[in-house]
Amino acid sequence: MKQFYYITLLIIFQLLIVNTDAAKAGIFIRKLDSIKLVIDKNQLVLPGESFEIGVVSYHKNGKVKKTIGMNSGSVLWWRYQAEIVGGTFTRGKITVNSKLYPTKGKYISVKIWPRKQENLAQTILIPLNYETQLSFSPTSRFDKAPGCYFKAELTATFNNGISRKIKNFRNSYFSDNYRISSQGISLNKNSFVIENDFRNITDHQVNVSVQSKNNPLVFTNFPIQLDYRHLYNLELWGQSGRSGFNGMDGKDGFFGENGSYGYPGGDGEPGYNGPDIGVWTDLYFDSTLNCQLLYVYAENFETGEEYYYLINPDGGKLKVSSEGGSGGSGGDGGDGGDGGRGRDGEIWYEEVTKTRIVKKPFTTTVSKKVKKRRTTGTGEEEEYEETVQETVIVYRDVEETYTETITHQNPGYRGGRGGDAGPGGIGGNGGWGGNIFLYFTNDAKLFSGCIMPRSLGGNGGSHGYGGNGGNGGMGGNGSPNGPKGSCGYDAPRMLGWAEDGAKGEIIIGTTEEFFFYEPVAIK
Repeated sequence: MKQFYYITLLIIFQLLIVNTDAAKAGIFIRKLDSIKLVIDKNQLVLPGESFEIGVVSYHKNGKVKKTIGMNSGSVLWWRYQAEIVGGTFTRGKITVNSKLYPTKGKYISVKIWPRKQENLAQTILIPLNYETQLSFSPTSRFDKAPGCYFKAELTATFNNGISRKIKNFRNSYFSDNYRISSQGISLNKNSFVIENDFRNITDHQVNVSVQSKNNPLVFTNFPIQLDYRHLYNLELWGQSGRSGFNGMDGKDGFFGENGSYGYPGGDGEPGYNGPDIGVWTDLYFDSTLNCQLLYVYAENFETGEEYYYLINPDGGKLKVSSEGGSGGSGGDGGDGGDGGRGRDGEIWYEEVTKTRIVKKPFTTTVSKKVKKRRTTGTGEEEEYEETVQETVIVYRDVEETYTETITHQNPGYRGGRGGDAGPGGIGGNGGWGGNIFLYFTNDAKLFSGCIMPRSLGGNGGSHGYGGNGGNGGMGGNGSPNGPKGSCGYDAPRMLGWAEDGAKGEIIIGTTEEFFFYEPVAIK
C-alpha cells in the first residue's frame, strides 16, 4: 500500500512539471508579437565550420527577450524550430555543409520560428565568406641556397575583414581550403625545403604558390631569388669496423668438478679509410644575379658519386671533409664457470647395546584391618575390627637392556675450483682520413679560402673488458663440512683504446677553365 502511494505521488509530480512547462510555453507564445534573427558579423561562415545565430523576440507587453548565447539572453532554444538549407542547426549554432566550394556567390537559407507559431517565421539568406587576399611569409630565418629550409605561415583575409593565420600546411583544414604548388621547393614535415641540386632550378629562383578553393581568383606567389650565401657541408666517411663478439661464459662444474674457463672476446675490426675526394672550382660572372659565383664540382673517388655547388664568394663557403671509420670495440671476455658444490660425506650407522633403570608395576597382597559393626545377642550393636587381605600395585626399579642406532657421517668433500675468466678482445684501429685534392682555375684561386678541406682519422675502438673468474663451489655437507673451492682468476682488464687513424693529405693543384655559363635567352 505504501509503495502504491509513492508511485502515485511521482506520477502527479511529473504531470505537474509537464503542465507547468506547457503552460509557460503557451504564455510565451501568446505574448509574442514578432521575432528578429541576429548574426554577429565578426565571425566566419565557411564550409565545414560553425557560426552562432541569435533570436530577439518582441512581446505585446513591450518586453524584449533574447536567446541563450546572446548578451543577457535567457530564452531556451527548444522554444524555436529551425529549417536550414545548406547546413545543420543545433542549439543556436549552424554548421555549414562541408561541400560548398567555392564559397564566393553561395548562400545558406535560415528559417526560424516559435513553436506552433510558424506565421512569425523569419527567413534570411546568409552569404558564405571567402578570401579576398592571401599572403605567404617565412617565420624563420634561412639562407637562400639549395638544401636550406624554413617555416612559414599563410595569412588569409576574408571579405568581412577578418584575418586568419595558418601555420600547419599538412592538416586537413589547409588541404580542404587551399591548393599549394611550388617550383624548386618541397614541403617536408611542415617545413619548406629548397631543391638540393641547383641544376634543377631555373634562373636561380624558386617559388611557392597558394590558391584559395573558396575564391579561386585569389592566390599568392612567394618567389625566392637564391643568392648562394651559405655554408655548405660535404662530409664523407669510411665505414666503422665491426665490434668483436663477447666471449662465452664457462660452464659450471657438477658435484665438485671445476668450472670451465671463459672464452676470450673477439677483436674489433679496424675502421675503413675515408674516401679520397676531388674538388674542382671555377669562377664565372652570373648575369642573372649580377655577381661572381664559384662553380664547384666534387667527386667521391671511391664510389664515383658526384656533387655540384654554386657558391657566392661574398659570404658562401664549402666544408669538405673525409673521415676514417671508427675501429670496432673489442668484445668482453667470458666469465669463468662456477665450481661445483662438493659431494656430501658418506653416512653410516652403528648399533650399540645399553642398559637403563626403569620403573615397572608389580602386584602384591597386604593385610589390612577394617572396622565393622554387628548386633549382639542382647540386640545391641557393637563395633569390632577384622583383618582382611588386599591386592595392590607397586612400582619397583628394574634394570633393562636396549639397542640404540647411532648415525655417523664422513667429512664433506671440497667444492670445485672456479674457472678462469677469458680476456677481452683488442679494439680495432681507426681508419685513415681520405686524401682531398683541390683544383682551382687561375681566377678561382683568389677565392680558395671559400673551400675548407679537413681530413680526420677515425677513432680507435675501445678494448674489451676481461671476464670475472668463477666462484669456488661450496664444500659438501659432512662431519666436518668440506672446504669451499678456490675462485678462478679474473682476466686482466685492458684499459684504453686502439690507435686513432692518421689524417689524410690535402693536395692543391690547378685546372683549366671547365665551366662556361650561358645566360637564359629572354623571350
